[in-house]
Amino acid sequence: MLKNGDTVVVALSGGADSVCLLHNLISIKEKYNLTVKACHINHCLRGDESENDMNFCIELCRQNDIEIFTKVVDVHALAEKNGLGCEECGRNVRYEFFDSLAEKYNSKIATAHNADDNLETVIYNLVRGTSLRGLSGIPKIRGNIIRPLIFATRTEIESYCSEFGLVYMTDSTNLTDEFTRNKIRHRVIPCLKEINPSAPKTVLRMNSNLLQIADYLEKSGELLLRLADAGSKGYRADKLAEANTVIIREAVAILLRKSGFSAYSAKNIEEILEIIYSGGKISISGSLIAVNKQGFFRLVKTDSDDFKSGAENEIILTENKQKNQFVYKNKAVNFSNVKISRKFLKSSSKNLINSGIMGKSLELRTRKSGDKIRLSGRGVTKSLKKLMNELKIPEEQRDSLLVLAEGNEVFWIEGIGVSEKAIVTDQEEAVLISVKEK
Repeated sequence: MLKNGDTVVVALSGGADSVCLLHNLISIKEKYNLTVKACHINHCLRGDESENDMNFCIELCRQNDIEIFTKVVDVHALAEKNGLGCEECGRNVRYEFFDSLAEKYNSKIATAHNADDNLETVIYNLVRGTSLRGLSGIPKIRGNIIRPLIFATRTEIESYCSEFGLVYMTDSTNLTDEFTRNKIRHRVIPCLKEINPSAPKTVLRMNSNLLQIADYLEKSGELLLRLADAGSKGYRADKLAEANTVIIREAVAILLRKSGFSAYSAKNIEEILEIIYSGGKISISGSLIAVNKQGFFRLVKTDSDDFKSGAENEIILTENKQKNQFVYKNKAVNFSNVKISRKFLKSSSKNLINSGIMGKSLELRTRKSGDKIRLSGRGVTKSLKKLMNELKIPEEQRDSLLVLAEGNEVFWIEGIGVSEKAIVTDQEEAVLISVKEK
């Protein structure tokens, strides 16, 4: 967990676990050339007791010539403001503080989680419903966070403190059953230890096995996604559906996490699996849908303007003749007069229109109901909806593609091409349309 010469900041609460950890790291710092620091967060949840804990930690570090960083946060008020539970809010505050210290001092953060904490976490995750990773317990190492006491039981830690005469503080909230974890600690764990006194360490061995299985499944899910990758269209649904169901579930979970939706449930996974097998569309959250259309599966974010249809705020080009660049939603569109050659015409034909079209009352917008185009080279007029179906344009992209139109007559569609009326033949000058994401 540590290398010779590392800097490590101990998350010091003042309790037996963190006092034991600090003492142990101080005892080996010279041997391994470690720089040991500490940090403490006052959550302001226990009045004078919280203040006393902070003062105890400051004095302990002064006695041992250890630099300590403190932070005071009214977690109860912050939790109410953000609509969070106190436990979740407190955890967020702690790890934000840890991350800032790790970055500032290029250090590891050592927390004092032990084998009993790990057992409580596994039981907590089990009864709430979890994945293999949830049953794998508290990670020994996660990024810049290390947990050197994870293999020690609470009994062993208290014995260590007794052996070295270490004084520590006791959090009064740990003595009540007000919090779920305390109920597990006081009611469930003692029953398990009656059955098997070595339950905490037995579960650690189980965690190790489950973590290896979870890693294997994640790699298999990533491989499946690579095999089914269809670029901008998403993933080939038939390739996904061929795989073992367990691997498909893992692949879906990976996509959900990549989409920023980490609070997914087993129900979400099963609903998405049904979409992969049978096609269709389903809403996963207010800003995410799962789509399987035309044989391609995708997770699509729907909370951006690009996904929403309609022609609100279209730009009427004839009213802006003095400009040659326009910004529509998140796209910058340039209209440039160019001289053409046969080679240039061939390479730019999808975005090259004849100059005469620019004299019309054109709108730059996204598609709307009734839009039609007689696409160059096709000899038939079609609605944009039918054309996009034929071209297998992903559904979530259709309402973000720009069009150049007069009324419902479309002369150009972004990425698709121009109408017969707008094509460039033997003109010496034409207009080149270029689109860039802002």
